[in-house]
Amino acid sequence: MRQLNVLLVEDDDSARSLYSYMLEAAGHNVKAVSNGLEALAEIDVNRPDVIVTDILLPVLNGLDLIKIVRSNYDISDLPVVVITSFRESLREQARAVGATDVIDKSTEMARIHEVIEAAVSRPRL
Repeated sequence: MRQLNVLLVEDDDSARSLYSYMLEAAGHNVKAVSNGLEALAEIDVNRPDVIVTDILLPVLNGLDLIKIVRSNYDISDLPVVVITSFRESLREQARAVGATDVIDKSTEMARIHEVIEAAVSRPRL
């Protein structure tokens, strides 16, 4: 697996620490923030290879983050992987607004790595 610059957007401190640790252990560079507004600020400074975000976030939620990314020409091609434990209707909303992929938080870390790699490898429009 190649080294990626991952922007992790997760408001739960424990989950953010766990995902950061696991992604870094796999060789990725991880910048972790706790809401969508912080994510947009980070994207302006350091464009990541992929965004991994939760849906329910304070300040600016994951769905609105995806909408902003997809509507901004300079970053509209960024892969966005949603990782959530919420109901299917939110997963469908994430896909509808442009999530590259949506996976469950209970997914094994190896599968999360596969999904992230696949998202980055997809042809960009």
